[in-house]
Amino acid sequence: MTPEELARKLTPAALKAQIEPFMQRAVLLALRESQPRTPVDTGNLRRSETTGVRQGGLIGAGGTNVEYAPFVHRRVPFFAQGIQAAAPAIEAEAEKIGIAFFAKVAS
Repeated sequence: MTPEELARKLTPAALKAQIEPFMQRAVLLALRESQPRTPVDTGNLRRSETTGVRQGGLIGAGGTNVEYAPFVHRRVPFFAQGIQAAAPAIEAEAEKIGIAFFAKVAS
């Protein structure tokens, strides 16, 4: 493949199509790490944890709608710890997606 052919395939739309699936995976990895760190009394807080990604995939978040969550999080920052613990897995996922993307484009 020539550099010109590769440049034609590396369009903004092709790159943009990779962002949202990656963000979906990243927030799920963070949730996987935060849930075990969430203190449990009744299990309601842990069960209520969820993720969301805005259209386009540039913003992803984890959270809960349980009223007492901010007070528990102040004592045990489970979301922050989960995000930090998930960082290596998120980086590995980004690398895997990047390699797959360039292999697809180069074919």
